Amino acid sequence: MRSRNVIDMHLVNRMQAYGYPLIALAFALVVILAVGVIIGSQGLEARAEMYDGMQWSGAIFALLGPLIGYGFTSMGQYFPLALGLGLTRREFASGLGLVFLGNAVVYSVLITIGKTVEAATDGFGLSIRFFDVFYTSTGAPWQTLVQTFLLILAVLFLGAAITAAFLRFGQVFLWASGAVLALLALGILAGVLLLDGFGRALLDVLTMGWGPWMVAIAVIGAISAGAWLVLVRRTQVS
Repeated sequence: MRSRNVIDMHLVNRMQAYGYPLIALAFALVVILAVGVIIGSQGLEARAEMYDGMQWSGAIFALLGPLIGYGFTSMGQYFPLALGLGLTRREFASGLGLVFLGNAVVYSVLITIGKTVEAATDGFGLSIRFFDVFYTSTGAPWQTLVQTFLLILAVLFLGAAITAAFLRFGQVFLWASGAVLALLALGILAGVLLLDGFGRALLDVLTMGWGPWMVAIAVIGAISAGAWLVLVRRTQVS
């Protein structure tokens, strides 16, 4: 199956395939461990406050930067190369879909294992939170597995969709999307400042339950994947 060629293509550069994400993850973990050592030396009360506060730590997002970059690279570099080597757009799409699924499975399992070990060792003996945070689910391990899988898959497809849109529409896409995001941010800010109850309603949305959040992430991922599939068929490469 020629889509296997797409998988092999993505694994040629090992640093890009899995080196950079793991390095970013390890560096962020080292920083959090150092913080744990420093704060932990201030006494039990400081450690307890740190443990509670770190449930909102975004250090785990260090993994998402290289992964969304992987989505950019897949369309920006490997897509033109694949077409130049004679692969069809359908073969590239099926191969890249498998690459993204494999990444989501591997990293979600890694984070779930990290969370399990972290919880069992009281934050690696330092009362820190790195894996066991709100963004990876503070519930059962299976919830972490589901949540991180959906989040990583959505990020990968979002990166690919953004690059595909840029290849298809050029600078117009960047200006238009930037304007839409700016207007959305201004609208939210205006609502918080000028409308009674808007801020509370926004907070209710942001703090909704685990199930609704999984639906929201899945919808974002599905829209990104759908847009990417449509654009793969229409994007022209030089």
